[in-house]
Amino acid sequence: MNRTQIFSLASLALLIASIGAVAAMWSETLKVNVNVNTGEVDVKWSSWSCNDNGADPQIPNSKFSNDEGKDVARCYVQAEKEDKEGDVIKLNVTITNAYPGYHAVITLVVDNVGTIPVKLYSSSIGKYPTSALSVSLDKPTDTQIHPGGNSTYTLTVDVLQGAGEKQNYSFEVTLVFAQWNEVSGD
Repeated sequence: MNRTQIFSLASLALLIASIGAVAAMWSETLKVNVNVNTGEVDVKWSSWSCNDNGADPQIPNSKFSNDEGKDVARCYVQAEKEDKEGDVIKLNVTITNAYPGYHAVITLVVDNVGTIPVKLYSSSIGKYPTSALSVSLDKPTDTQIHPGGNSTYTLTVDVLQGAGEKQNYSFEVTLVFAQWNEVSGD
């Protein structure tokens, strides 16, 4: 017998011995059942109001004044649309009989009715004639809202000198909230 044959027989014997050891090995298996239940991102408008509760508010630090306390214009805020859970997801703001100098401040409260903290992902104000209106949205410094918590946003609409008589101006304000760890910064 030559060396190659001896080496081959030795390798074969070692292989057969290994297989025999594996077949004789005792074993026990452990398992883990895993269930993952995801949370929910869910926000709603919970409260809203307008600052026009009597004498018409005027644009601060401007030439306009209402020293006489006239109550001419009106600002209404009401629910327009609910989701399938009955949460208010769209509001309608109607300002009637407005005139240059009128200053509407709409206070909007957003509740987190979901199970995951959320942050404001984006906000936008649709197009409107800047010669007729000045519109701004004031956001909280920290837009994160924990489940069960809320944040207040303020929408300001000023009617400017360039507004036309008997005109109708419309625009939409959109706030998009996302899970807190998807939004960088504020």
